[in-house]
Amino acid sequence: MEKKCPNCGAELREGASFGPHCARSINDRAEPTQSRPFPRKAVYAIIAVVVAAIALGVWLMNRPRTYEGVGEVIYTDADGTYQLVLKSSSGRYEPITQVDQDPEEEMDYRFPLRLYINHKDSGADASGVFLQKVESATAEFIPNADNPSPWACTQPAPHDALPDAALVTLNDFTAASGDTEQVWTIRMKNGDTITMRMPISLHPIPACHYYPEEAPMDTVEQVQALIDQVSETVEPDAVVYLHLPAVTYEGGLVIGERQINLYGSTEEEGRTTFTGNLQVTYEGSSISIFDNEDFAGNRTGVGISAEARVHLRNCNICGWKTGVPAYGNTWVSAQHCRLENNTTDFHFNAVSGTVTYYTYTGNEFADNGTAVLLESVSGDTTLFFDDSLFSDNGTDIDNRCGHSVDISRVIFESYRELPPLLQADIGRPDGRPMSVHHAKP
Repeated sequence: MEKKCPNCGAELREGASFGPHCARSINDRAEPTQSRPFPRKAVYAIIAVVVAAIALGVWLMNRPRTYEGVGEVIYTDADGTYQLVLKSSSGRYEPITQVDQDPEEEMDYRFPLRLYINHKDSGADASGVFLQKVESATAEFIPNADNPSPWACTQPAPHDALPDAALVTLNDFTAASGDTEQVWTIRMKNGDTITMRMPISLHPIPACHYYPEEAPMDTVEQVQALIDQVSETVEPDAVVYLHLPAVTYEGGLVIGERQINLYGSTEEEGRTTFTGNLQVTYEGSSISIFDNEDFAGNRTGVGISAEARVHLRNCNICGWKTGVPAYGNTWVSAQHCRLENNTTDFHFNAVSGTVTYYTYTGNEFADNGTAVLLESVSGDTTLFFDDSLFSDNGTDIDNRCGHSVDISRVIFESYRELPPLLQADIGRPDGRPMSVHHAKP
């Protein structure tokens, strides 16, 4: 087959490279190109970008972090993951998102907010390890301005009466303080910040006061009739106060349907005195307060039978076989009371009950067979007998159930020298609460 020149069309001999007439090459040749070196500045730019990306990744992995939560925060560092729970009650694992309080008018209140710290995986108490990582912890209320009765709180710190909590704030308020939010700020030594919030809602409840000028209260029968009338006519959520005159009531009294506060006379000569058994048997969580009354017996019977929650203040309980037995679903406490010349002053034998007051401050237990008998106490909250006096009792504290009791600030007037067991307990270096069971030699 004949080949022709693509340029001039003349026939080509075999092996020819040029056209016979045009002398032009019949082969396609690529133009030679020269290679260009990669710009040095571009190399430096790429290296800079890579280094910056690595540095950014390292910073992102190690930068201070911020954690926020309402009632709960899950915090992670190089050592593990922790559950932080902020709440007003016991129960270290179950978070809450709001605290509700039911204050009555013209009363001052205090409640704790507790911070529990748990290992996330095991659930074990991680307070000791975690607190070593903490730089500071503060608490404040928001909003807390332009209020005639503002909220106030202590700063987060360990509390002897609530040993399970890592940190505790004590919060003071009245019914006029209004709704608020407490904010905890925990700054870690590694630069992390933990913010925990707890909304607090107040639900004020009405208070009803009854005075001798308004209702007859001269006999125990009249007081019982007033209690029965109040139980039928006053709304259940209201708090009731009976301001009793300075008379001696012969016979027993029963508070069986609802909470009733009995306030004895403080202005007239003499004191309000009961010589018969006072029974408190209603169901529910309300507290009956007995303030400035005498309960005088004849070495038989029971002074105050408490099957409901009772708080005694500035009372004298003398001359009973048992001054105050607490039994059933109850909690009974006493502050600044004198319990004297009873076979047993205070007998705690409750199967359950929510702790209301764990301090038994400023009481005087004198000339009794047994001052305090702890047979069954619900919960594990330490009982504090700060500034209380035990004098000339057969047994000061008979702690049969082994409940946690702190006597580090108790005065034992009968003893020139405490028994060896008490000396060892009071001087215990590890700070653990004490359990006491001793008898006078």
